[in-house]
Amino acid sequence: MTKMQLCLLILRFRQLLLEWTLFITLGAQDIRTVSDVSVQEGKSIIIPCWYNHIYANNVKYLSVGDNWALNTHVEFSDGRNKHKTVSISDNKTSNVLTINMRDIQRRQSGTYWCAIDVPKSPRKSFNLKVTAGISGLYVEDQMLTGFEAGSVTISCHYHLPKKFGIKWCKLGGKCVEEARGTLDGASVEISNDHGVVIVSMSGLKMENTGWYWCSVKELQMPVHIAVSARIETTTTLETTSNQPVSTRSVKSTGTFTSAQTPRSSDRRPLLCLIVLVIVIVSCCAVTVIMCKISQLSPNQEENATL
Repeated sequence: MTKMQLCLLILRFRQLLLEWTLFITLGAQDIRTVSDVSVQEGKSIIIPCWYNHIYANNVKYLSVGDNWALNTHVEFSDGRNKHKTVSISDNKTSNVLTINMRDIQRRQSGTYWCAIDVPKSPRKSFNLKVTAGISGLYVEDQMLTGFEAGSVTISCHYHLPKKFGIKWCKLGGKCVEEARGTLDGASVEISNDHGVVIVSMSGLKMENTGWYWCSVKELQMPVHIAVSARIETTTTLETTSNQPVSTRSVKSTGTFTSAQTPRSSDRRPLLCLIVLVIVIVSCCAVTVIMCKISQLSPNQEENATL
């Protein structure tokens, strides 16, 4: 091999290495998800994968395998595969592919890939560890709700020998690693108490709706928060005579106010007036009768007596 051929070979190798590096870097930015999750055998878990909006109309899929070149397809977003315990859904509005794994077994531990069905397949992997006992990090409910301007609290339970790397992150966004911080305008407070990381988000806004994850050490656990607008409704209760009795105002915060219902004491003046009129009319009637009797002659009285 001549020096010229050797130089050309080295340049070609450098070009391929650069292309591979760019592909790996850009592919990781096109799809984002958690890196390591733990779940107890027989339980269920939801894994979200955020993707670049340019792939909204492309088919996405989930595959499994430690090596990408030797991976096996599990499920497609267009439904071409029908797995018994794994399903995926594609929200093209929020650009999130949601993976729902139910009744997980120990044999399902391994490396999974969220991928897009296009040339060069942009992809991102996550490791799933299925445990016989309680998992290293879990939440009671992955799907939470809150109201605008309200708050929501997330309890992340962990069973790990060391408690470091605690943080709260938005999928595809920023993280809070200190005791206090903000995410998309919402205040975040993080505390750690006897094996439970408690995350409180307050001052919620509609844009806070989305997927988050809490992290302890190398494990993460996804949590979805849905923020709803506050709704005030007014209900009027009526009697059979269609006269309004009370008006109630119900707010989404749970507070309840009620207008005062008319009391019986408010009718006393009317009742007194009616009684007074009856007494006066009765007295007048008695007076007229007495006058008629006094005008009778003695004979008429005698005859009336007989």
